[in-house]
Amino acid sequence: MKSTTQSGLWKVEFGELGATLKVLQDHGVTPDHLARLRAEPDYAKRVAEFMLRGGLDASIHQKLARAVMGKNFFGVEDWSALYGVNFSQKQLRQVAEFPWGEDILNSTCPLCDKVVKDCHFAFVGLDRINGKPLTILKLQELHPATGQPKFGSYAPSAWYSEQKFARETTMSFRWYLLHQNIVQKSEDKTYDEQVRMLTADYEVPSAMTEATKDLLVFRKTGNFVNLSRYARCECVTSGGRRVYVGYFDECGLNVYYYWDDRRHYYIGLAASRKF
Repeated sequence: MKSTTQSGLWKVEFGELGATLKVLQDHGVTPDHLARLRAEPDYAKRVAEFMLRGGLDASIHQKLARAVMGKNFFGVEDWSALYGVNFSQKQLRQVAEFPWGEDILNSTCPLCDKVVKDCHFAFVGLDRINGKPLTILKLQELHPATGQPKFGSYAPSAWYSEQKFARETTMSFRWYLLHQNIVQKSEDKTYDEQVRMLTADYEVPSAMTEATKDLLVFRKTGNFVNLSRYARCECVTSGGRRVYVGYFDECGLNVYYYWDDRRHYYIGLAASRKF
């Protein structure tokens, strides 16, 4: 065995290693399985991925949706692997069935004329993360300024630090399907004019939902969405002005506000498929 001064699994004591092998043996693992781990990289990768996502396995509905959506999908396994989220069996049953069929995912998007699976992002929205409410301020804790993705400003200096939409608003625990970028040609319009562009199957998401989508898209694909545009959201400030989220790049995700009856060339509309 290599020196225990090395990092990672090499630091595991012999007794711990033996106890681990005993647990695996108790569940039917044989030396042949271990040999396969060493001999087959793809097999080893699948086993490692299962362990990293906390032993979670998606339902058949989710697997089909993931196969269609590709990288534009963030399920319970991703939350577990990337954020260390633990799910109860009740929660897993709640999101076992993906609510939008293959016909919808492969259809033409009414907002931009692309295919839905290519211009949307599907994710499980959390109301709490390991026992604590998941708010915009909590998202800041999960994405510090020293890493990527990050926010453009942080509490307590961020203007919205005391705003209800940032401190209290959470998502519902369910699936979401959001348009990745603003609605096509929704810039330079009032909020009411923008909302009238949505078809009956769409609604305006909260700032929390839109911010979560932006961050998860980056975590999954490495891409920034709404690089030079803001997306108006459903939330308003304590002063009655509409919150918008975007202008998202390596400098951070930004959150600001504007009057509903004002137009601006860089402010469009966020859109979420109705549940």
